Parts: sequence; C-alpha cells; structure tokens
Amino acid sequence: MSVCILRIYHYFCVMKIRCFTYSLLSLLLMLCSCYTATESVPTIKEKDLPAHVPTAEELVMDNNFVQRGCHTWNEGKAFISIEDRLSPMLRPIGNVGLVESGLLGKTFFYRGYRVENTYGDKDLVYLLYECDGNMYSYYTGKSSQEIADMNYLPLLPSLVDADDLALARSLFVGKQLYILSDQWYDARGELMTGRHYVPVKITAVEPGKSVLPLALLFVDDRGTQARVYISTKSSSSTQMLSFDRLFSYENPRNAHPDITDEVWQAITEGRLRKGMTKPECRLAIGIPAETRKIATYSGLKEQWLYNSGAYLFFSDGILEEFRQ
Repeated sequence: MSVCILRIYHYFCVMKIRCFTYSLLSLLLMLCSCYTATESVPTIKEKDLPAHVPTAEELVMDNNFVQRGCHTWNEGKAFISIEDRLSPMLRPIGNVGLVESGLLGKTFFYRGYRVENTYGDKDLVYLLYECDGNMYSYYTGKSSQEIADMNYLPLLPSLVDADDLALARSLFVGKQLYILSDQWYDARGELMTGRHYVPVKITAVEPGKSVLPLALLFVDDRGTQARVYISTKSSSSTQMLSFDRLFSYENPRNAHPDITDEVWQAITEGRLRKGMTKPECRLAIGIPAETRKIATYSGLKEQWLYNSGAYLFFSDGILEEFRQ
C-alpha cells in the first residue's frame, strides 16, 4: 500500500515539473515572438534631423517680404484694387453708396482707425480707408492690444500692398531667371501652356489676383510674352505659389548633364518620348497621381497614372508606351 502511495506521489511531482517547464517555455516563446528588433533602433528626434538650408530663391522672399501688422502702418499707406467691385469686408461710411464697378486699378489709402465699444465688452478697432474721396471701414473684431500681439493683417485679398509691388519691381525687373512652371498666363489672365526650365527676362511687375497678389511679366528666349502670379510669402511658410517655387537663379540644365540635348528640349516643352527614363518623365510632366506594378508575359511593368488622363508604361525603368 505504501509503495502505491509513493508511486502516485512521484507521478504528480513529475507532472508538476513538466507543467512548469512547459509554461516557462511558452512564456519564453511569447517574449521572443514580440521582439521585432525595433527596440534596439534609436528614436530619431526632430532636433537630430538635418536643418533645412534655405535656397537663394527662398531667402529673397524671407529677407524682403516681411509681414508687418497693420499696427505698424502709417497713414497714407497705399493699396491697389485688383477687383472691379468693392470688397464685402469694406463698408461705406456716411452717404457713400455701394460701389458696383469701376474700382479695378484704383488706389485705396489707409487713413488710420477708430475704436468702438458696441456691446460694452471691450474697445474694438475699425480700420479706415479712403478711395476717390470716399471713406470705408474694415471691422477687425479685435482690440488694439490684440492686433499688436498677433501682428494682425486685415483679410482683404482684393487689395495689393503698393509697397510690396514697388519692392518686387526693384528685385526682379530686368533680371534673367529660369522658370520652373509651364503654366503661364497671357495678358488677359487666361491660362496658356508654356515651357519650363527655360531662361526668361522679367519685364514688369503688376498687381496680381486674389491670394496671389503679384504678377511677374516676362519674355522667354523665343520672344513669347507671358506672366505668372505669385504669393509674397516663401514656400518655407506656405504651400502657395511663391517665387522660389516658380523661378530659379541657376540653369536647371546644369543639374542633369547626362540628359541629351534632344531629350532636354522635349522636357522643356513637356513632351514625352519613348526611351525616356523615369526621372526624365518626371521632369517633363511631373509626379504621377498613382503608380502600379503590372505583371505581363514579357515581365513586370510599371504604370504611371495622371489626373489629366495621361498614362505611362515602363519596362525596366524605360518608357515603352504612353498617352499624354
């Protein structure tokens, strides 16, 4: 009887050890499966990233077109209207009626401000403008202190700062640059297809249009006259079309010495040719909206799709067929 009891006790001890061993092994396997090696990769912090070095084109904007709030304006500061009708943000003062038309190209002068406390809360600022002897006000909804703290500028895209216009003329007129965009405009402001990466000479700077307040007029190396519209802010602070996105001081051709003259001419005209490489196609018509890998009998091909409806097929990185 005692022998049986000893055997039973021995059996349970062995089973207990085995269960413990199995549990330990399972735990080790779980820990190993959770390890992905990323634990040993150091975290890249923003301060460890290389600092952005501004280009010469960015610097010309950052160093010259500095935003100065309306609290720094002197009376008499001039603005050019790029709209024919009065902005809805400007309200006539006195007996002045709403202007239906005829304001395009007219000059508005800043005439100071007045403070009102309409609701007994705080004094709020109204900016005052004058055009052709008529007075207009712009409601800021802010106090004088708030305007100074925010470096506040009124939202009046229909008015172009005459100081910015004069500054742009001094910086750009007469300069030879290289244009990076083939989206040009004619004298009526209608979009036209131009060339990119070609030399142009800036002939004039005029008031632009809403959001893009400056128009740079130019003539290219073939005698074509056109214009582009730019923002007064650098692309380092905005995604809008700015000088540094549209022009280069250096010839872009110099960065691509391996491209033949024939292919480069096609690139400047936005034309595709069979046999082009993928980098050459990107230079010619830009980055695709979508790319796909397609398996064919002759091997794996790559397809580029554009929002315009154009598509390109590459085999081993070489353009085989396309629709532009």
